[in-house]
Amino acid sequence: MTEPKKGARRLQTALLMLMDGALACLSLVLALQIYYDMKPPETLEQIWRAMPLLALVSVGSFYALGLYRSLIRYASVDTMVQICTGTLIGSGLTYLLSLLVFTVNRAENLLLMPRPIYLVQLLLMVLMVGASRFSFRIIGQAGHTGFFFRKKHAKRLMVVGAGWAGAQVIRDVQAGRYGDVEAIVAVDDAPEKRNTRINRVPVVMGTDKVAEYAKQYGIDDIIIAIATPQNDLSPLIQDCIATSCRVRMYAAPQDMGASGGRVRDVNIADLLGRAENHLDMTEVREFFTGKRVLVTGGGGSIGSELCRQIMSFVPAQLVIYDISENYMYDLQSELHNRYGEMVRNTLQLRVGSVRDVDTLDRVFAEVKPEIVIHAAAHKHVPLMEDAPEQAVKNNVFGTYNVAECSIRHKVKRFVMISTDKAVNPTNVMGASKRMAEIIIEALQRKQNKTQFTAVRFGNVLGSHGSVVPKFEAQIRAGGPVTLTHPDIIRYFMTIPEAASLVLQAASIARGGELFVLDMGKPVKIKEMAERMIQLYSDPTLPPVEIVYTGLRPGEKLYEELLRTEENSTATSRERIFVARPEQVEWSQVEEMLDKLNRCLDTHGDMKQCMHDLLPSFYEPEAINGDKGNLPENVKPA
Repeated sequence: MTEPKKGARRLQTALLMLMDGALACLSLVLALQIYYDMKPPETLEQIWRAMPLLALVSVGSFYALGLYRSLIRYASVDTMVQICTGTLIGSGLTYLLSLLVFTVNRAENLLLMPRPIYLVQLLLMVLMVGASRFSFRIIGQAGHTGFFFRKKHAKRLMVVGAGWAGAQVIRDVQAGRYGDVEAIVAVDDAPEKRNTRINRVPVVMGTDKVAEYAKQYGIDDIIIAIATPQNDLSPLIQDCIATSCRVRMYAAPQDMGASGGRVRDVNIADLLGRAENHLDMTEVREFFTGKRVLVTGGGGSIGSELCRQIMSFVPAQLVIYDISENYMYDLQSELHNRYGEMVRNTLQLRVGSVRDVDTLDRVFAEVKPEIVIHAAAHKHVPLMEDAPEQAVKNNVFGTYNVAECSIRHKVKRFVMISTDKAVNPTNVMGASKRMAEIIIEALQRKQNKTQFTAVRFGNVLGSHGSVVPKFEAQIRAGGPVTLTHPDIIRYFMTIPEAASLVLQAASIARGGELFVLDMGKPVKIKEMAERMIQLYSDPTLPPVEIVYTGLRPGEKLYEELLRTEENSTATSRERIFVARPEQVEWSQVEEMLDKLNRCLDTHGDMKQCMHDLLPSFYEPEAINGDKGNLPENVKPA
C-alpha cells in the first residue's frame, strides 16, 4: 500500500480531526452518564457548553503533537503516547478554563462540572481514540496477513531467525512494508523457542533444515534475520540459496546507519563470510577531528572510502588529490548529499598527478596538511607487466615525490597504502610497491620531522578491476566465467573494513611501522566463482560454466602478507599487526632511485633493472612451480 497523495492525505486528516472531535464530545457524555449512574444529570447545560471547548482543545493538542502526520497503518507505541499526551492536555486545559470562568463568574456556573467527570472523560477518550487508530492497523494487517482469508497470489516467506530481528521482519511484512508477501514460518535453533509463535507465525527448529522447510511450506522468499551472528553465516546463506528461493538479509539499524533496519539482497561478502565488522572508531575520530588531511588517489576504491570515513570525523579540511577528475567529482556530489554545507567549508578537490612535483608543492603549500594518506598507485597487475616504466614512475617515484613534499611542508604523519603483492613480488606492480615501502622505511630513519608508516593488505571486494564485479557481469550475461587457474587463492576484505583498519593504523602510528592487516582466511577463487554463480545466475537459463585461461603474466597462485624475515607482533588493535621492517639506509635508496632514473632515461629493460635492484623480485615460476600450469584435463579458453 502506498502513501496517500497530498489531496487524499488532507481529506484523511480532516476526517480524523472530525472523528476525534466527535469522540471527545462522546467521551464527555459517557463520563457524565457513568458519574451520575446513568441518570440524566442536572448539569446538562454545562455539557453542551463544554463540548465545543473540549473538542477544539483536544484536536488542537493532537495536531500540535503530530498525531495527524503519522500513518494510521503504522500505529505504534509512539502513537499511543501522542494520544495520551494530547488527551491529558485537552482535558486539563478544558478543566482549567472551566475553573477560570467559574472563578470570574460565581453567580452562574457556565462550564465547571465535578472533577471526577474530567478524569473519567480522559480515560474514556484515550480508550476510544486509541481504539480508532489501532483498529485501522488491525484491519490493514488482517488483509496483508490473510487473517480473515488466505491470499492467493502472495509470495510465501520463510524468516530464518526468531529473535528480535526476525520478529521485526515479521511485523514489517504483516504491515505490508515488503509488498505482497505473507510470512509463513520462522526457523530458529534456540530450544526455548520451540512450539512458539511470533504474531501468529509458527517457529520451527533447525536452521540446518531450511531446504526441507522450504519444500514443506512451499516457500518463495527467504529473509535471514540474524542481527548479531556469532558465527560465519556463509554456510547457512549457501543452504538458503540452494533452495532456489529469493534470499535476502535483514540489515540491523547499526549496520545501516539509520534509525530502522531494512532488508537487502545477499552479496558476495556474505557468501565469503566477510560481512563488515563494525570497529570501535572512537580514538580514530579523536585523531582526525579538526585535522587537515590530504588523500592522494582519493577518487579510487580505497581512497574514496577513506575520504567518506574521514569526512564523518569532521576534519578541519579534507583535500582529495587525484588525476581522475570524474571520480573526484562523483565523490564530491556523494559527500555533499550526505553532509550538506559541511562539505562546502571542509572539502577541497585538487586535480594533479603524484609525478608532478610542482603541483604537489603548490597544493601542499596552500592547504598545509597535517596528515597525508598516500593511496595513489597503479594497481592492475597485467597492465603494469606491459608498462613497467609507468609502474616505476607512478608507484616508486610518485611515492618518493609525495613523501619528500611531506617533509618539506612539515606534515606530521604520512601513511602509505601498500599491498600483499609487495611480499616476494612476482610482478612489476608488487615489486614497485615493495620499492615504495623501502623508500618510506628509509625516510623514517633519515629524518625526524614526519612520521612515515605503511599499511599492507590484500584484495578488497568490489574494487576497480577486481574479480568480483568482473565475475558478476559475466554471470549476468550468461557466462562463461573466466578463471586463470583452479587452485588460485587470495585474501579478501570489504572496502569499508579495509579503510577502517587503515585509519585505525594511522591513528596509532608513531613512525617506522609496517602495519599488516588481518585478512582472515584465504579464499579459493574457484569456490568464490561457484558461489557467485549460485547467487547471481538465472535458474531458468542453462548453467553458467567456468573456463580456465591460465595464469596471467606476473600472477602467482597465492599471496603472502609477510616476508620470511618479517616477524609480526600484535598492536593495541585486535586486527592490526606490525611487521619488522627491513633496515635500509638512505644511501641505498638514493642508489636505487638513480639506477631506475637512468633506466627510464635510456629506455632500458625496466624489468631487468628491477630484478637487479630487488633480490626478492622472483619470476612467477619460482613461486608457483609446476602448479602454475593447468591440469591436463583443463583446456584454456
